Amino acid sequence: MNNKNKRIVIFHIYRNDGTSLFLHPFDDRNTLFSLGEGIEVKGFFGGEPRVESLTMFRNKLYRLIESGVKEWIVDTKFIPRFILSSAAFLLVYFFTSLVIRDPIPVVDELLISIAATAAVYFYLSKRDQNSEKASEKRLKLRIHVDRIIFNESSFIKKFEEILNYNESVEALELIPSIISPESELIPESEREEAKILLSYLERMFSGKVYKKQEKKLSKYKKEDKKKLLSWAKANKVDLSLYAAYRNIKLISLPD
Repeated sequence: MNNKNKRIVIFHIYRNDGTSLFLHPFDDRNTLFSLGEGIEVKGFFGGEPRVESLTMFRNKLYRLIESGVKEWIVDTKFIPRFILSSAAFLLVYFFTSLVIRDPIPVVDELLISIAATAAVYFYLSKRDQNSEKASEKRLKLRIHVDRIIFNESSFIKKFEEILNYNESVEALELIPSIISPESELIPESEREEAKILLSYLERMFSGKVYKKQEKKLSKYKKEDKKKLLSWAKANKVDLSLYAAYRNIKLISLPD
């Protein structure tokens, strides 16, 4: 598929206590670096996010860009940095072997050479981080982050309402909707957003703890409420969000 036909979607969801939850794929460096490569980026919300929430999210993406560029420049410059550091080790080792005379040969030379190699390696790393190539990459990504615009979504509004309701009731009341969620038909216009949201939530609930529990859920009955609640407490599960995820997961999405 051509990049022009692809898009990246970000969701802003209000929690019941007024805090913001942003769901996005930018924890993956390749996705983050695809910004500006002809891929459309869209943001959707249920309730309009506050300016300070958007600012915090933008700053979070800036931090991801910073760490991503650092990793990227380390990967791309590793071979020349390794070669130069190795050359420094050999030069210093042979120089000290000829100049330093001591009763215990090799040991001092090795220590000095290793220290020199480390110094050269870290110097080159620092230089690479501040290079024009790295600066241009940071600037390009930050510009595209600044261009992200959020629009209202009827689907996210519905999901926000589900989540807010889940957060307003006792945890025990959520168990039936987790064991046997009600299924409904999503309008065709909202199916793409539903699938993308589900993919983000599935990533959140994809650990071993969740996978093991998912296998048990089909065997659970209503009287197993306390057993499931005990699992949630023991593993610090965000039960309200997990119940909303289960609800979306079993929604009928026709092909």
